[in-house]
Amino acid sequence: MPTPQRLPIVNSDDGVWGDIIRQYIKKEHYDDGTDNAVNGGHQTITVRAGTASAGTAPITLTSGTLMTASEVGAVEFNNDSLYFTITTGTSRRKVALYDDSAGATGDLYYRNSSGYFTRLAVGSTGQRLGVASGSPTWQDTTYPTATKTSGYTVTATDTVIFADATSGNVTITIPAATSFSGYRFYVKRIDASANTCTIARSSTDTIDGATSFTLDVQYTSVMLVSNGTAWFIL
Repeated sequence: MPTPQRLPIVNSDDGVWGDIIRQYIKKEHYDDGTDNAVNGGHQTITVRAGTASAGTAPITLTSGTLMTASEVGAVEFNNDSLYFTITTGTSRRKVALYDDSAGATGDLYYRNSSGYFTRLAVGSTGQRLGVASGSPTWQDTTYPTATKTSGYTVTATDTVIFADATSGNVTITIPAATSFSGYRFYVKRIDASANTCTIARSSTDTIDGATSFTLDVQYTSVMLVSNGTAWFIL
């Protein structure tokens, strides 16, 4: 008769209870048949499937305090974070988690300032991924435009500046090249007045080696690009 796959029953398994409990324990515990300190440890772990009922989750961890010194292979749960310690450098790493109760196909997740995954909803067709205030954001690929009728200093959110000097001279000042490496801006004059339309530098920057550039004719334009030290007209 095969040994039953269960724990012994009191007053019912006389003479065979030892075989039953041995089989029960050895199903997932290691034993080499000798007096050995490694015996008794798990050699395999089979977790029974959970159900929809409360309190039946296959694995439930209780939040505790992280060990003072990390240990290789350790799994630790503290407050809202799950950790695993790798071998290299005995380094404790936080397991990245995200909220699966919301979201859609194509969503992206990034690490926020608190070290948690944050969902970035999928963008629209034609948008590109950019950065704003240190976090990823979807940005339109269209060029934002602005018309300026007086002095104005270009910012990172500008792309196309329409300069209109009809009411008086207009000076468009481009930002410091050191802070805008790789940026490009477009400036176009749209009026036909005799007033001046000047593109001016910041600090000691140069524009194609000069301190400024003038748009003298209606509908003329320039594209300016910074290499991190100066501005160049393309």
